[in-house]
Amino acid sequence: MKSYPELNLAKEARKHQMRDLPSPREKFVAVILGIICFVLVYALVRVITFIPPTLIQEQNNSSWITRLQKECHCGRCPKDWFTYSNNCYHITFEEKTWKGSLTACASRNSTLLYLDNEEELKFLKSLSVMSWIPVFREGHSHPWMWQNGSTCKLQISDVSPEKRNCAVLTSGGVKSDDCEFPNMYTCKHKLEN
Repeated sequence: MKSYPELNLAKEARKHQMRDLPSPREKFVAVILGIICFVLVYALVRVITFIPPTLIQEQNNSSWITRLQKECHCGRCPKDWFTYSNNCYHITFEEKTWKGSLTACASRNSTLLYLDNEEELKFLKSLSVMSWIPVFREGHSHPWMWQNGSTCKLQISDVSPEKRNCAVLTSGGVKSDDCEFPNMYTCKHKLEN
């Protein structure tokens, strides 16, 4: 038979063990957090295995545009151009002034990238390539115009308007820029039906 002090020690030991065990609420939270961690790891593994390794490698080498041009090449578009919605596009990483870009595209029997509709604008923004577009103004107080003389209805971000009288397409939209600042450009050629 155990003595009274031994019984008290045994009770105290059980109390400490009970305090060290998590409460039902803590167990529930731990299970939920474990499930969330498992789902996140599973999703990450699925995403990594879903992306083709060639796409990852090409994006790292900045050659995804070249890949796009090769995959979307149409026999009616020049080599190294890609087709989208009955147009041929040539994206270049060469940087020129706004006027230099107009001239470079003209020498390729095309025009500097103009936008026909909202769908085309979304597509080109998704490429995340900064490119001059044929939109300009005579000065800060003048309206934005397309190269062909029509009024431009595009929303143009105009942060510092003093010398920024030409427009450039970015992944975030269209913004004003200095016409003499070199930027990349995209040439466009409309296919005949």
